[in-house]
Amino acid sequence: MKLEMGTFKVKQVAFTGKTCLNNGVFEINREELLAIILEDITFTEADIEIVAPGENARIIHVIDAVEPRFKEGNAIPYAGVDSPIERLGDGTTYRMEGVAVLTSCEFPLTRLGGLNIVRDSVLDMVGSGGPITPFSSTINVVCILKLQPGMDEDQYEHSVRIVGIRVARYLGKVLQGQVPDSITSYTLGGAKNGLPNVAYLYQVHSVGLNLSSFFYNMRFDNLLPIIVHPNEILDGAVVDGNWSHPNVKTPTWFHTNNPLIRELYQRHGKSLNFVGVVLFRGRFEEMEGKKRCANLVATSAQLLNANGVVATWEGDGNAFIETMLSLKVCEEKGIKTALMTFEHGGTEGVDDPLFYSEPEVDAIVSLGSWDPPITLPPVDRVVGGDYLRISPEQGGIYLSAKDEIRLVDRLEYFTAANELGFSKLSCDDY
Repeated sequence: MKLEMGTFKVKQVAFTGKTCLNNGVFEINREELLAIILEDITFTEADIEIVAPGENARIIHVIDAVEPRFKEGNAIPYAGVDSPIERLGDGTTYRMEGVAVLTSCEFPLTRLGGLNIVRDSVLDMVGSGGPITPFSSTINVVCILKLQPGMDEDQYEHSVRIVGIRVARYLGKVLQGQVPDSITSYTLGGAKNGLPNVAYLYQVHSVGLNLSSFFYNMRFDNLLPIIVHPNEILDGAVVDGNWSHPNVKTPTWFHTNNPLIRELYQRHGKSLNFVGVVLFRGRFEEMEGKKRCANLVATSAQLLNANGVVATWEGDGNAFIETMLSLKVCEEKGIKTALMTFEHGGTEGVDDPLFYSEPEVDAIVSLGSWDPPITLPPVDRVVGGDYLRISPEQGGIYLSAKDEIRLVDRLEYFTAANELGFSKLSCDDY
């Protein structure tokens, strides 16, 4: 399997009468795009705004981020989502570098608690919150959605999830027939004898409505670990459906631009042999399920003849147990392990950093913290609405989106504690 990824660098995005790309300037027919969004009767209203890096702007109610793409041949980007299922990871795909489609939608507060409650989210383009998220560096095409009242949660989830994909496909069509600025080839061929075989353990969060991941549009909730080709992930086989934990979610844009997969490819045949991905979910509700998952993950790594594995995970709380148990079993089978994760540590960073640990798992890379409070300064422009709703467990506390916002931790800040290392923050040793 060989994937040719063509990249088009976009320098500017503007609304005009025609959707096209010329010399790095991406023009969008706003009315045409709005008509596509409003084909879904789930939405009563929609708007589209462009937010660029460096603007003193804030985006609220952020749901997902998707990269505009076009794929040559029979398959289409994000195959299976509102489209026929075709195998991804092969052939030629074109992508827009520097552009993200953000969906913004305020869900009705239908319940006050539970793991799967929809939480509001926020991201700032500048200020103290800017370096925390990569989307302060992208030109964001924000689709602002208003939901039809009285529909069930399943319909809301489905429509909001697929509309970002539909918009990304529409925008990506302008790449057809054009010559990309660069092309990168991804293939697992070229392995060298004598180099260690390394697999990637990729845990996603998938435990029901508003808190799921989708593989070729199949909800991952009840799936056991599977071996997949890394090209499938880069090509859009995994789509996000997690509206409950904004700070630790893996948006669809993260899946298709996974920096760890790219890094493993860069080292493939040089310092290591990249042998594949084990995709699995966490947060089984009983220890038997967690142990079953861990054993199957380790067995999959053995089937790939892995000498070592690197792991990332998504979620919080007991979803972390599957990751730790999987790495523990790998170590017991002689497979070296390394983990990338956010940490807790409390507001001062001196409390226990991990929810759960195993002594065998001792190579851990910290990617930031969930717990420290953050103050977001006032902004000149707000996109998505007028108020940010936090603390849904208390019935919702509404904060003026344009004014200073003080958050006691980073739960509502979009991708603030992501496990893939997209933050631009770093840490110094003293």
